[in-house]
Amino acid sequence: MNRLDVYTAVHKLHRARLFRLTVEAGQADPADTVTMNRLAAAVHALAAELTAHADHEDRFIHPLLRKSAPALAARLDAAHATLDARLDRLRQTASAAASDASAASPADADNDPNALYRALAAFTAAYLEHLAVEEGEALPALWGGCTDDELLGILASFRGSRTDAENLTSLIAQLATLSPPEIQRMISAGLGPVPLSDVSELLATVLDPRQLGALRHATAALAPGRGPIG
Repeated sequence: MNRLDVYTAVHKLHRARLFRLTVEAGQADPADTVTMNRLAAAVHALAAELTAHADHEDRFIHPLLRKSAPALAARLDAAHATLDARLDRLRQTASAAASDASAASPADADNDPNALYRALAAFTAAYLEHLAVEEGEALPALWGGCTDDELLGILASFRGSRTDAENLTSLIAQLATLSPPEIQRMISAGLGPVPLSDVSELLATVLDPRQLGALRHATAALAPGRGPIG
């Protein structure tokens, strides 16, 4: 039986957003004030999201991890502190890039036109290593040391700490980065055993036609007309 994965779904969203933002920064004209201000705002928003995510892990996951793998939990605590510091520097770099674009001479030789791109790429590389430890080491440690009820308790406590609107917003944001089986499980957990037809209009706003077709096919193959969302 598959064990509950408390990491990967939201990590897929974070990877997608970091990849997308890094590519956009590499394509941006450093003298375009509108673009650089938009990128700076996006960096600040993503940094806030990643900081909140780390806080959630510290609060809801690490207490159980400390019981089954205390040394690993300590490593992750230290990694979160290091990443927080790197996020602060990334925010500063984004704000400086937006300020340079607004200056009279944004192409000054003293300014690196790719500073934000390099900073995003470097942070993404460090963050990917951190996610690999959580998924490759912490998740198996949780599976080996926790019961299914304890793992479900992590999600129940996390969802209970947020409003229904916050939980639904998070659910919708993650869907486009997931595989069809993961989308099925996510919707079933978040909305209950609703028919696919009842949420097809919502799904069409966040999934592309290829994803939606794959989801319908997977749902029909699971149990024609009676799957978790069908």
